[in-house]
Amino acid sequence: MLKIHSSRLVGLLDELETRGFVKRKENADDRRTYALHLTDEGQATLGEIGRIAKEHQDSLLAPLGKEEREQLADLLQQIADDQGLTPGVHPGFSRIGRKGRPTC
Repeated sequence: MLKIHSSRLVGLLDELETRGFVKRKENADDRRTYALHLTDEGQATLGEIGRIAKEHQDSLLAPLGKEEREQLADLLQQIADDQGLTPGVHPGFSRIGRKGRPTC
């Protein structure tokens, strides 16, 4: 879904685990894999990120009325669809760790 190499995903998850945001647990349904769980700190951080994002969105879109915001969202969705973007995934993830591209 993220369109990144599995080895890069492992690196990202290692970093999140080191920071105390996620915890790997054995997957009860498939012992070859792990299930990821947000820690309390991860949940709190995710909530804070969501709060800040909402404040930023409200500030950025303050000049627009409800109908204009809906129209903008529809137009942006048309662009995203045309570009083949995966819903919920930042397009920059596909470039993480590639030569000459930003890394985390």
